[in-house]
Amino acid sequence: MNTRRLSALTALALTAALGVSACTTQAESAAPADTATATATVTVTESATPAETTEPAGEYGSADLLRRLIEEEKVAHDLYLAFDEMYGARVFGNITGAEVSHQDQVLAVMEDKGVEDPRLAEPGQFVDPELQTLYDDFLEQGSANLPAAYQVGVDFEVMDIADLEEELAQAPESDTDLTGLLEYLIKGSNNHLEAFQRQLDR
Repeated sequence: MNTRRLSALTALALTAALGVSACTTQAESAAPADTATATATVTVTESATPAETTEPAGEYGSADLLRRLIEEEKVAHDLYLAFDEMYGARVFGNITGAEVSHQDQVLAVMEDKGVEDPRLAEPGQFVDPELQTLYDDFLEQGSANLPAAYQVGVDFEVMDIADLEEELAQAPESDTDLTGLLEYLIKGSNNHLEAFQRQLDR
């Protein structure tokens, strides 16, 4: 996630949080979701240090991108897991499972490229301080009520799609592992966005 996008996401979270305090409507918590539940297991490190993999000057920074991507997918996973525990809405449980699969796909590309996994094992804990702030802000916003949690899902996925599309446009066509991964994540985020938007539109 680039710095500009992180700043936009953080501002979005803070702005939305101010409006949430006026919202008292509780949506139905058992709405069905169309997203398939994944059963893959995430393997994370108990502690992490920045990876040593670097690209020569002038080359596309795929190692940094992959480290950001896997932590960003963990942000989504941990947020939706927290909301699932708060509200029991099926959509959060289903999409939490899908976020596990997303992390697994990113990890597979990282391992092929020799990039170290930066994730921490604890839910809601992140190496990147900007992602930590983003998680904390969105968690606070979504804790207000169920509609607010759905709105967090919409806001997060909208920004995620924009970021992924930007990265795809810059990625070298010759790196088919990376471009294929970005396309896979974009498709998944679009599915998640549709699922959250359906809940808000009910």
